[in-house]
Amino acid sequence: MMPQSKKLPALVLAAFGASSPKAREVYGHVEACVRKAYPAHEIAWAYLSLHIVNKQRKLGVTLPTLAEALASLKASGFNQAVVQPLLVVPGEEFALVNSSSCDGVTLEIGAPLLTSEADIAASLAAIAPQVRQHIPHVLVCHGNKRHSEYNRPVLQLKKMAESAFDNLIVASVEGEPGTEPLTRAKEMAAVHGSVVFIPFMIAAGEHITRDVMGDEPESWKCMVGAGQSRCLEPLGKNASILAIFLSHIEAAMQRLRKARQDD
Repeated sequence: MMPQSKKLPALVLAAFGASSPKAREVYGHVEACVRKAYPAHEIAWAYLSLHIVNKQRKLGVTLPTLAEALASLKASGFNQAVVQPLLVVPGEEFALVNSSSCDGVTLEIGAPLLTSEADIAASLAAIAPQVRQHIPHVLVCHGNKRHSEYNRPVLQLKKMAESAFDNLIVASVEGEPGTEPLTRAKEMAAVHGSVVFIPFMIAAGEHITRDVMGDEPESWKCMVGAGQSRCLEPLGKNASILAIFLSHIEAAMQRLRKARQDD
């Protein structure tokens, strides 16, 4: 591995967090891709969900918060960093990241996945190869039940997806568009006998294992009632999605370089 330089910006990958080992494996895959693109940079992790951070600490697993990760980098001698949130939409967690600071460390913040219309189109193109004809495919989004404005990128994704594919359905665990679109998936599954769920989340945690693929009557799998139900890999395993994140990292790196040159 190439030696990391403190003259270069550190790179902080800020994830919501995940409790399951399988979900954390996805983070390992993301890190490997970022390290390949930025081998000379220090790469650190930060976790945005205090619930998950505290839950893991009770189990003896230390997950640093963003403030802790930045403080650690400063103590190690870094004076500049790019923080890339591994978030799908610029919502509540992004507002937290975007307001972060660390005395003595110049920060630039990368954009979440669905920040622009071009991002949404690129994300849909990244999913497109997974969509087979006729069989209903459901994009499983998270959504936000408290702040409807944060659902706008998902609703735009839904509009673009369902105009491009007659068998690609966008639904969300919370907020809009909610689970109402599963009615269409159920109708299609009754004809074709199967359904495919695509997690539109960085890692597949409890929302996927319980809410979507669980055996309880209210799970999406049971609501659709297909003879066969499959769930594909989450976004963190999709090379084309990771390429979008890498482009956001590079844009933040360029802004940081420009800011340093202007000082």
